[in-house]
Amino acid sequence: MDLILDYLDPVLLDKAYKAGSRSLARAMCAKGGENVITSSSSGSGGGIMTTIIDGSRERICELAMDPDLWQRHSLWRQGTSIFFLTWLSSSLFYLLFGTACYYVNFDRALTRHPKFRPRQVRAEVTASLWALLVLNTLTVPIFVAQIRGLARIYPLGAASPWYEVAQYPLFVLFSDTAMYWLHRLFHCPVLFRLAHHKHHRFVVPTPFSAYAFDPLEAWVMSLPIYAYSFLWPMSDVAQLVVFFVTNLWTFLLRRFFSLFHPFPHLLPLSTPTHTNLPTRALQTTTVINFTRSITRLLSATLASSSFCGIG
Repeated sequence: MDLILDYLDPVLLDKAYKAGSRSLARAMCAKGGENVITSSSSGSGGGIMTTIIDGSRERICELAMDPDLWQRHSLWRQGTSIFFLTWLSSSLFYLLFGTACYYVNFDRALTRHPKFRPRQVRAEVTASLWALLVLNTLTVPIFVAQIRGLARIYPLGAASPWYEVAQYPLFVLFSDTAMYWLHRLFHCPVLFRLAHHKHHRFVVPTPFSAYAFDPLEAWVMSLPIYAYSFLWPMSDVAQLVVFFVTNLWTFLLRRFFSLFHPFPHLLPLSTPTHTNLPTRALQTTTVINFTRSITRLLSATLASSSFCGIG
């Protein structure tokens, strides 16, 4: 994320924040409204409200005139920039790529399936956009922590050449294992009723259901993606690649849900964890057990930064 901010700050954001602070100062630091209080009776509700509003304007004026608040190093500016960048980009990506997948790849004959809900596409879009808004809001502190040096993100090329390549399969092993078990956890009856049932309400999903989760569940499920950079070294370029690919993969899961989803949505919902196919369950368990073993081995090995060639 710091790569994007380093590029956008001089090109766009510096000018935008400078114009925003000036506009806010002109709007909130004007003195024309001070006589309103004196013209109102001291005991009237209007006078009290005017006093409150005027005090708020004064406080906002102080913030608008504070130069540190608008600098690149400001926590407020970094958080605001990250929120709008991630929210707008992910929402735009969702709408554009979701529309493309829907009209190019999605078999629209499935809309006549008996389990396809009335006005389902509209419901999927509404649920996904709301989840993206909440998800990006909750993710802001994670990105702020990363750009402030709390994560183990390093400039591309600072690690050994083999690790620059190896970090991608290592990330997949870690994140897929963690997200698999989080998914299983959300199939527990209590969590299923509280949140995860929203994920299963669209039995025949379209690409527009890519983010149609409970927002809090979506945030929890995304934590392994960001946790890797706090546990093990990760290049700044790899972070951007992973951010893009995981969003793309979310759509592919909806496009080929019968191949990738271990709990096929088209099966009857007999229990909160669904009826599963024995063969698929055996394959999934074998793969996950292997992944868990490899991840535990790598966890112990990568604990040493010197192993990755990073001093």
